Amino acid sequence: MSVDPKILEIIVCPQCRGDLILETESLFCKICALDYPIRNKIPVLLIDSARKRG
Repeated sequence: MSVDPKILEIIVCPQCRGDLILETESLFCKICALDYPIRNKIPVLLIDSARKRG
């Protein structure tokens, strides 16, 4: 899934302000372990839409 690199430079995790890592279908925060979905090439940075890993 492609997200504009300019967007990736400025967004952070809304939960903890950590850096987000681009994965196939989501953005992952290493600090709080939340996965944010990407829909139609747009990151959905809503805590209620995120999933906790592990």
